[in-house]
Amino acid sequence: MKNRFHVAIIGYGKSGKYIHAPLIDACDGMKLHAVLKRSGPDTLPERPGVRVYRNVESLLVDAQVDICVITTPNHLHFPLARKALLAGKHVVIDKPFTVTTEEANSLIQLAHRQKRILTIFQNRRWDGDFLTIKKLIREKAVGNLVEVESRFDRFRSVLKPDAWKEQDLPGSGILYDLGPHLIDQAIQLFGKPDSIFAVQRSQRGGKTDDFFELLLNYETVLVRLRAGMLVLDESPRFVIRGDKGAFVKYGMDPQESALASGISPKDKNWGKEPLVSYGQLITLESGNTITKSIPTEAGVYTVFYENLKQTLLGEDTLLVPAEQALQTITLIDKAIESAKTGKITVLQSLL
Repeated sequence: MKNRFHVAIIGYGKSGKYIHAPLIDACDGMKLHAVLKRSGPDTLPERPGVRVYRNVESLLVDAQVDICVITTPNHLHFPLARKALLAGKHVVIDKPFTVTTEEANSLIQLAHRQKRILTIFQNRRWDGDFLTIKKLIREKAVGNLVEVESRFDRFRSVLKPDAWKEQDLPGSGILYDLGPHLIDQAIQLFGKPDSIFAVQRSQRGGKTDDFFELLLNYETVLVRLRAGMLVLDESPRFVIRGDKGAFVKYGMDPQESALASGISPKDKNWGKEPLVSYGQLITLESGNTITKSIPTEAGVYTVFYENLKQTLLGEDTLLVPAEQALQTITLIDKAIESAKTGKITVLQSLL
């Protein structure tokens, strides 16, 4: 059995270069073997020995490639993943999985027929703040939970004409960009919601949405997910509320910015936040409001590729099976339906 897997990144842009490549480097037993780039030099000066392909057909006939990581614009995920699976490669797709539920189902069935692993890069399951939220909910730190707010807010008032995410393309817009992170985390915490209500807006007058708010209704918990591009004021990343108090967390997990800065995931302080970034637990005790800083769990994006390797070796179970990512795409489909009709969408069935 192989104990070293060769990886090819299809779409060597920011995500491929600054997120996937260093995480692959950090995984003992995996090696970045090749990349697909449509333009630029024929070699990678920063990565001597890594092959550069100009078209997917040439890359897929490379017998040394075991795993294809797809980091292209969203509308290309389905056709490229299909080609890779048919070529006998294992496939990692950067979120979102696909643009539609039908495409996702088709790829899942194909992966089963080809006996190949198909997984989606839901890295924010291993954000430190999310791991902290999971722990606090498990410990009932705010008592019986009634409400969760989770949001990704940015401020960029000017549209980028050359950015595919802001073009009128299938899978473009902020719901497909940031929604998969927020929705996947909600499903990880609570499973399938009973219903969803969604609002989408193009607040900057662009060709696609740059704001959304989703209300996921569960039997005892209301989950509010939100993202926007015109939020200059500081807003909390997470708020959880219960009958004993609340927990409020500001700031973003540091791993993505660390990767962009060239810090290795093997650094001893990887994923750790400073005390000033800790969230605050607010409770009422004997009539007095008590505020306590809660240390943020260390983030561990490295788990994703380590788990993939162990699964390929037959030593572990895949943590992000494609069937789970199908749930997220199905919820995005239902959110779009709700936003168009202005009505609550009841979820009779969701895988």
